[in-house]
Amino acid sequence: MPDGVVIDANIIPDFYREYRIKNGIVYEVVFWISDNVGIAINDHIATEWKNTCSADLFLAWYTDQLKLGNIRNITCGSICNTIVKKMVNSYGFPVRSRDIHYIKCAHFTDSIKYIMSYNYHFYEPRCMQQSAQAKYRAREQRLGRFCKFLLNQLGIRVGMPAHCKSDFCIP
Repeated sequence: MPDGVVIDANIIPDFYREYRIKNGIVYEVVFWISDNVGIAINDHIATEWKNTCSADLFLAWYTDQLKLGNIRNITCGSICNTIVKKMVNSYGFPVRSRDIHYIKCAHFTDSIKYIMSYNYHFYEPRCMQQSAQAKYRAREQRLGRFCKFLLNQLGIRVGMPAHCKSDFCIP
């Protein structure tokens, strides 16, 4: 099995809510990814997940997935300083953002380089000051400059759960 998809902690509340009722797109996508391609995390991501949802049911699922090998801990190195400077200076990626850990984790996976997230920082960090149409284009249509940069420079695709469902041909 590949080393997996990186899932942002901002997805976890929706997953947990749908996991409790065993229904919904996020529930379906996360389960399919877990069973078929795996989930990649590092220590920072694991901590964010647990801080986002510390419910017993979620922690039991998380522990089971680790035991099954469906969640894999990725050893992350550093991303080239030139790339990081470009992310910050050219695209507006926040300097001290913890989101860099998601990029590192996806970058250091061996096969699938994918981040599932709702976070605008992965699509177009500067779009928060832009119109609703610009935000829609950046995230919903994945036309943000930073999203394209991640794909072209680091080979990392970014998508929300609906994008993942389409990208991975999840039934």
